[in-house]
Amino acid sequence: MPGDLRQCGFLKNPPSLGLWCLLPGLLLVVVMLVATGWAVFLALGDWWVWRWVRPALVSGQFAKYGLVMLGSAVALAVLCGLLWRAGGSRRGWRGDQEGGAMIEFVMVLPIALMLVLIMAQSSLLMVGNLCVNYSAYCAARSAIVTIPDDLSPGEPPNYVDGRPDSSAKRRRILLAAAWAVLPVSCSIREQSEAGGLELMEGLEQFFKTYNRKPPGWIRTHLGRKLRYALDHTSVDLAPPENGDTYGPAEDIHVSVDHTFYLAVPYASGLFYKADRDGVELDIGTGEYGIVIRVACTLTNEGVQDYVDVEEFPVSQ
Repeated sequence: MPGDLRQCGFLKNPPSLGLWCLLPGLLLVVVMLVATGWAVFLALGDWWVWRWVRPALVSGQFAKYGLVMLGSAVALAVLCGLLWRAGGSRRGWRGDQEGGAMIEFVMVLPIALMLVLIMAQSSLLMVGNLCVNYSAYCAARSAIVTIPDDLSPGEPPNYVDGRPDSSAKRRRILLAAAWAVLPVSCSIREQSEAGGLELMEGLEQFFKTYNRKPPGWIRTHLGRKLRYALDHTSVDLAPPENGDTYGPAEDIHVSVDHTFYLAVPYASGLFYKADRDGVELDIGTGEYGIVIRVACTLTNEGVQDYVDVEEFPVSQ
């Protein structure tokens, strides 16, 4: 190497490898903070968004995973700081440092990689918690407009069949919840693709209308995600307070359970064992998830058996 390059400060005192391992973690933390701040900003502008964003941000699960991500970032920073300090005596050397850099690489890579994977999985769980809170709100919103519907003879107004398999109203509420968690659902190849035929056929017809070839992900990727959302999401309605029917202005309590898919390798098994709500999924070997439970309460809209008559002034 030419002498002028050897005098360069960067080459003379190269930064420790631990410093470069710290950058991805810091970047991930910054991205999550910006995303959370943006969600709060949107919630402040729309009251209906605030109905599900605020409970999500103050929930125990969101705080728990946020602390795990923050703790992993701090541990990564401490690790990199220790490595930086340990290599301080060698950074002034003018001789060959390849051997020292290799030792630093071997020491820091496994631990730093695991910390980064834990941070990634924690951030995904925080996003999943937001989606499940939104799913509970969508389910409750669907319930207060579906329950007053007249689906006689099986389900007259304000009555819901207690059997989930035969209740059309419960099916509507479940679909509303499943659609909300579709963005964070699983789509691995082992997952069944037999789901959402109406959605897939509608999208294919949309592309054909504009003389475009339907993309392949409609029948594979999207179908698997919707199948997972339907199979791993459950909705429970609190029974009416008085009798078998809900009152016109009665509060309707809806709870949603969704098994969030742990997608990050290695970290998924760690979260599955550490979290009491961790479950082993039946969609493949070594696939894990965490059950996220959220409840939402809205007021029944009641049966609207009248039509508002608008009166317009007659111009002379």
